[in-house]
Amino acid sequence: MQNPYLTRESRLLYAKSFHDLAAPLGALTLCLDDIKKALPESAEIVEASVETLSNKIRYWRLMLTGGDESPAYAEAINVIKEMAKLKNVNVMFASGGEYQGMYVRLILALAMVCIESLPRGGEIIINPEEGVVKATSQKCYVPKEFQNAILQVADQPSSRHVLGMLIVDLARCCGCVLKLSSDPTELLFTLNKA
Repeated sequence: MQNPYLTRESRLLYAKSFHDLAAPLGALTLCLDDIKKALPESAEIVEASVETLSNKIRYWRLMLTGGDESPAYAEAINVIKEMAKLKNVNVMFASGGEYQGMYVRLILALAMVCIESLPRGGEIIINPEEGVVKATSQKCYVPKEFQNAILQVADQPSSRHVLGMLIVDLARCCGCVLKLSSDPTELLFTLNKA
């Protein structure tokens, strides 16, 4: 089943937008050594900011562009590792076989939520075969708006609900029922075939 929000035209628009964002960022990356020399006290923050933005663009490009057969699970692993590294999060991946397309997009979205939910670092386990994405840490924070969007109780949706709404749509398109359970140290997503 195809996701109605990822039409061919919207993918082309996203691809063009991400290309336009990545071009000036690439120029900044090329000048990073000069920036470090000119602004040594700001060098680390500039470099970290450029890396963070580059990884987010790479993530959203993979998430929202490409055809119905993309991305492949192996591509997703690389992007998730780069995002997690910036947040001091260790990610363990179970075999994903030949997964691709919409289901991998769903895994990417769940991984993003897990990474963002671990403000002090932690560990994530991704097992697409069993339909499990689990995050653990000494502190695991899941925004209430996201939880409401997953439970589909967002009466007045805001920008904070959007990723949850996208995840619900992706799960529906994959024929999965999504279950979320969380406590202060753990976040667990389970996907079961509907």
